[in-house]
Amino acid sequence: MAAREKREEIMIVNRRTGKALQSTGPDNGQIVEQATPNGSDAQLWTPVKAPGRAFKLVNKQNGKVLDVTHGSTEAGTWAQTWDDVADGESQVWKWEKVTSIYKKLMNVQSGKVLDIVEMREDDGAPAQIWDDVEGIGQQWKLVSTEADSAPAAEQAPPEKEPAPKKAAARKPRAAKAAAKEAPKAEAAEAKPAPKTPAKRGRKSTKADK
Repeated sequence: MAAREKREEIMIVNRRTGKALQSTGPDNGQIVEQATPNGSDAQLWTPVKAPGRAFKLVNKQNGKVLDVTHGSTEAGTWAQTWDDVADGESQVWKWEKVTSIYKKLMNVQSGKVLDIVEMREDDGAPAQIWDDVEGIGQQWKLVSTEADSAPAAEQAPPEKEPAPKKAAARKPRAAKAAAKEAPKAEAAEAKPAPKTPAKRGRKSTKADK
């Protein structure tokens, strides 16, 4: 039996505002907006492969995909969620790398990228497609929810390793020998010298005279 493919759920966070892309309802045609990240189902998206290294983004809350209103290719058209349709090119997207962290989300049908209407920063500002320009408002960061399900110990930032202790300077052998003999010498000096017994004078005898 083949292993079931694991599908990653991500939040899509705007670089300029720090807010996450979210759906706004269960029905077709509901706009997609930005809001403060909270990890709710409305803010979770699953990339599903499409032909040509592209993908569709399925919203966890309503099961619908990220789409462009009326399939339009005009700049300023709002994004929405809609049922996944087989030939819906307006539902197909690609990531365009900007940095190692941030990417642009390009709609394959229009060639335009996702950004926020009028560069608004408030919760509830709609997402739209627009010409690709230099601006961080069109850049997005993918935040995986796998980190949230990891044990607390894995989520904690790595602790700094203590600095290694400096090894004591090695003494030359002569110094080592001297240091070894020093306690003995000190002990010898501290030990009182043994008393020499006094020699007793020999009594003179007649033979000595």
